[in-house]
Amino acid sequence: GSEAKVDVDKLSAETSATPTDPVEGEAEEEEAETEEPDPERLNEDAPPFPERGSSGEQELSDAQLDKQGKLKQAAAEALEDADLEKALEKYTEAIKIGNASAMMYSKRAEILLKLKKPCACIADCDAALEINPDSGKAYRMRGKANRKLGRWEEAHRDLAESQRIDFDDDTAEMQKFVDDKWKKIAERRNRQRIKQEKDDRKRKEEEVKRKREEAQRAYEEAQKAPAFSSSGGGFPGSFPSSFPGSFPGGFPGMPGGMPGGMPGGFDPSMLSGLMKDPELMKAFSDPKMAAAMQDIMQNPGNVSKYQNDPDVMNLMNKVMDSFAGMAGEESPPDSGYGGSGNAPKPEEDPDLDYEPPPFPREEGDVEEID
Repeated sequence: GSEAKVDVDKLSAETSATPTDPVEGEAEEEEAETEEPDPERLNEDAPPFPERGSSGEQELSDAQLDKQGKLKQAAAEALEDADLEKALEKYTEAIKIGNASAMMYSKRAEILLKLKKPCACIADCDAALEINPDSGKAYRMRGKANRKLGRWEEAHRDLAESQRIDFDDDTAEMQKFVDDKWKKIAERRNRQRIKQEKDDRKRKEEEVKRKREEAQRAYEEAQKAPAFSSSGGGFPGSFPSSFPGSFPGGFPGMPGGMPGGMPGGFDPSMLSGLMKDPELMKAFSDPKMAAAMQDIMQNPGNVSKYQNDPDVMNLMNKVMDSFAGMAGEESPPDSGYGGSGNAPKPEEDPDLDYEPPPFPREEGDVEEID
């Protein structure tokens, strides 16, 4: 009974589990793997490395050439006796005389690698390749040194170049070993690159989605903003091009052109009626309110700047209500000051691939009223 229940629960959990992405699964598996031990791996050796000869070609005397030849011969004999330290010493003396060839540096590099000094070996190979960029032996020795250091990419590149220049049967086996190592590394890097691109794409998609939702939310909140007036309309008429006189506090005359058009039979005395309202007179004497009114009269679209300023919006509502009352008619609908009419359009983003709901017509359009 209890054992059967455990097996059923385990089976259910296994079948309901979300399948693992093959790329992600392999990447996690590789991270958990430890590198296989390499018995031929060498530690990096630190400078100073054996001295180089003077740079540039120079003419050696017959005595110098004879001495250099004897030193190279002594180095070769030391190698035959397996005396690596003596061979290194003799090659160094020969190189210091001057006019060292790429082959001399390559042979000293070979000795250094046998002495388990791979970094010094690489330095001599670099010197050889500066003299002769097509030195197959220099590439071969540097490739072997990089293999000993576990630098598989560099080893792969150097050994391939050495075999291209001067194929060597004894190097073929090491090249195959290095190529297999490098192939695994290249495949792993490729999987990691694919995973990284997938993660980057997913993050970008999430960011685009977030921006789209924020833009839509901002648009919807703007649509719900309080209407400019209870009737949702605009000014019932146009202000004349200049008020007689000016508002208290230095408020200048307001320009005309407000949407909606002045109704027939409009009595200019209605304007003076506004000036008799003590609340309006007090509001117009405030420099802040006067400046806001001036800004809105010059460009009705600027009312959107004051949507979150209750003082300005209350003043505008009172002015419109006063006009509506004195004109004896309701403001035309959708004249440009309704709450939804002034909703700001969501900020455009090149990454957002959507169209928001249609906005009201542009500022200045006048609706025809029968």
